[in-house]
Amino acid sequence: MSKKSFKLSEIADFLGGQLVGDASKTVSEIKTLLEADKDSISFIYSKKFKKDLEATSASAVLISEDLAEHCHVDYILVTNAHESYAKLTQLFSGNLRNKILNKNYADSYSKDEIEIGENVYIGKNVIIEKGAKINTGAFIGDDVFIGEDTYLYPNVCLYHSVKIGKKNIIHANSVIGSDGLGFAKAENSWEKIEHLGSVELKDNVEVGASCTIDRASLGITVLNYGVKLDNQVHIAHNCNIGKNTIIGAKTAIAGSTTIGEDCLIGGGCGIVDNIKIENGVRINPMSYVTRSIKKPGIYSGGSVVLEHSKWLKHITIQKKEFDD
Repeated sequence: MSKKSFKLSEIADFLGGQLVGDASKTVSEIKTLLEADKDSISFIYSKKFKKDLEATSASAVLISEDLAEHCHVDYILVTNAHESYAKLTQLFSGNLRNKILNKNYADSYSKDEIEIGENVYIGKNVIIEKGAKINTGAFIGDDVFIGEDTYLYPNVCLYHSVKIGKKNIIHANSVIGSDGLGFAKAENSWEKIEHLGSVELKDNVEVGASCTIDRASLGITVLNYGVKLDNQVHIAHNCNIGKNTIIGAKTAIAGSTTIGEDCLIGGGCGIVDNIKIENGVRINPMSYVTRSIKKPGIYSGGSVVLEHSKWLKHITIQKKEFDD
């Protein structure tokens, strides 16, 4: 997708903010503080990111008054930086949902090198390499890449700009590249954060039936080489799943969590956001992971059904052992 550029003055007017800096500067992307460069704008909505602010190379930053003194680059002063960031993603997204995708390019692909089933929709600027097979009812959005010998079962949905590597298998009804759960609290409502990133599946990945893999809010959600997902697994925005890791059915991994290489995660697990799990970790089924795991080993977090008073005692002992 082509990038749109905006002057800092246009952004300040759009957000109703006060620009401190060069009004003529233009930016074409939103990035995190540490990833930002001279062509991008960033944001900060919490003091815990103050060190990142001091290190940023962003052209400008959305910021509230209490943090402005720590900013060494141009900035736009706003009341609620998180809400303003959400509104800015809407500006950069180009109103994707204002149009219906009705131009189908499926017939323009050579049937000598790839196979395409009935009722498949293929958007514009899609690259499909030789040996790929796309079954009935699949949806492939604009700017998607599908590598050699990849197999899509019926009704697979690939949103725009998703990249699928070689020799992938994606089972029926899986959705890759939908928005994650991203909203900023406004005064009387929730402001949607448009997800401007993408998803990349490296080579030799297998995705089970009815899985959902969310696109990154900014950046990329990544499943590395050889990852295998069972049915109905959910991978949230900005996750990074390490090489040759296997994840059991109905496990849900919240946003911006990193799973190491050669991990085995049993079915029905819940893993919270913004944590890191080391290489070589095994997590037994029905476990609830609430903090980072820093050394390889076998971990269990499930609990059998008990009377509530007994369960409270049991969970207190578990927590003490984990803290130790």
